[in-house]
Amino acid sequence: MHLKRTGSFLVVLALALSILAGRMLLPAPSTQAATTNAGTAKGKLQLLPRPMHPLHSSALLQTKAWSSVPTPTSLYEATTNARTMYAQGCNAARGAPGLLILDWGQPVYMGYGQYGTYDFGGHDDSDTAILHAVANFAQGVWYCRTRSTNIALAIGESNYYSGNALPLTTSAWYADGQQWGRMVNAVQSFVVNNHYNTVVGIYGAGDLETGWENFTLTSSLVNGYNSVSSRIYFDFGDDAPGHWTNYQVWYVAYGARDNLPIPEIYYDADATYDWHALNLWACSHAGGPMYIRGVMATFIGNTPAQAWSAMYRATASNSCTARTLPWFTFSTYIV
Repeated sequence: MHLKRTGSFLVVLALALSILAGRMLLPAPSTQAATTNAGTAKGKLQLLPRPMHPLHSSALLQTKAWSSVPTPTSLYEATTNARTMYAQGCNAARGAPGLLILDWGQPVYMGYGQYGTYDFGGHDDSDTAILHAVANFAQGVWYCRTRSTNIALAIGESNYYSGNALPLTTSAWYADGQQWGRMVNAVQSFVVNNHYNTVVGIYGAGDLETGWENFTLTSSLVNGYNSVSSRIYFDFGDDAPGHWTNYQVWYVAYGARDNLPIPEIYYDADATYDWHALNLWACSHAGGPMYIRGVMATFIGNTPAQAWSAMYRATASNSCTARTLPWFTFSTYIV
């Protein structure tokens, strides 16, 4: 287990029981899209352990207040090492409040009914190893917490397919999503049982790129997750045109039961021509707008402030989408 500062059999037992509970007690699979009311409700959820001060006002763009939007650092993970993960959590606790994502890479099948990822350090990590790694991260957050520590932590994988990493069947992708959901449940149970949930909450996430894999398999992964977990699943992927239909992108970003978008806005066009255009489609064809809860930037293209303001401006430009702006809260930068 290698959890720092606990060393308790009870912690291990609690994690095991939480996984078993996830297998037995959580709801049966459903592929139904969220209704308009349910979509609005999840779009307005308080996702941080404590509310942040409102970021939005009619004067926001005039004062360029977006430059001060808190932007925690998300990470492409290259190891599950306990000391490294604890140190990452400690750094996050001392950084900006908000949403950060730990991206573990592409899904893999490890045999004997077990799934995991191929991480950014070139290692195969089982979902169990990732569970322990994120638990160590959460402990680092707790033991290094400050008065301003306030983190929504999303555990992410992608829909990238390489070689024979994961069978190209809906059943395999659905099962991978289920195991990911159970793992997220187990980490959240660990956080709650140890009272860390006053500073950190645990969610799922997916770097769901339209050019990496088809909608059928990607939606199977999402549906598998939602069949066993009610923790929000953030889509931090793209909406590159020419691969999926509007409905398909909308479904994995927002239409699925617990999904919310945190789109990559690496360039202004990602906001205006891709995500805002999709949101206008949702206004006309899906019963209402998506609640885009924030944006992701990286070392190419837009700075976090530019990414956030581009998505804000696009969303504010239409009366249907503009009503979601009070919940456009998060900015993150992935390295």
